[in-house]
Amino acid sequence: MRKVLAVVGAILVVVCVVRVILGFVQSVDEVNRWDAAVGDCVAEDMTQEVRIVACDDPQARRRVVGREIRPTPATEQLVNEACAPYATAEDVFWRTLASDQVLILCLETVRR
Repeated sequence: MRKVLAVVGAILVVVCVVRVILGFVQSVDEVNRWDAAVGDCVAEDMTQEVRIVACDDPQARRRVVGREIRPTPATEQLVNEACAPYATAEDVFWRTLASDQVLILCLETVRR
């Protein structure tokens, strides 16, 4: 009986370790999909991921002027507070990540 419990315990430990590793990889991948840095220009269609484009690309619509990661929940007050220091920010894009944090991008319009 002890051998069976030891095997079951070992299997549970392996499953837990695998889940932790997969969760970490998934969270890193998720942050990378939304990883626009300050100064990057993005295309308008930011639904599934942020598409970074060159600022002189005709598809460039907004430039990131501020980037914050805050704890959840993403309230209107939290988002506005995050972008308040960026006077040129005209738009805000936010996404709740799998890590239960909120990524907030403060955006200005690309002037041509």
